[in-house]
Amino acid sequence: MTNPPAPPVALAMVICDAVWRDPATGKYFILGCFSAIGATSFPTVHPALAVYVAVTEGYGTVAFALKLVDASTPPLVLHESRVEVDFTDPRAIAEIAVQVQNLSFAAPGDYRLQLHAGDTFLTERRIAVHAVRPPRP
Repeated sequence: MTNPPAPPVALAMVICDAVWRDPATGKYFILGCFSAIGATSFPTVHPALAVYVAVTEGYGTVAFALKLVDASTPPLVLHESRVEVDFTDPRAIAEIAVQVQNLSFAAPGDYRLQLHAGDTFLTERRIAVHAVRPPRP
């Protein structure tokens, strides 16, 4: 009996404002990296964020899930995006860009952006959501 292949390896996961791919070169550009969100009141809606992911050592078609999780106990999934990648060569590096709109945060605290391949957790990044004073007029 053959063992199932090992899960892919996450090489990078970056949270940012936008990811742009140059149509001429195929290169990805990551714009406005961040790890915290400030809000003047709660609940709050963050209008948009993007996530750049690089993965390798995938075999065949792999279903990836990007989950935004409230880190409280028990954890609560607030958003989930899914994408499938077809690995024709496990040595290849697949780059994925996901844009997410209108994320709702009920309260200040720690949140996690998690990457899964199928049912296997690969990596995560922390997003600290905190209260800030409104700008003075």
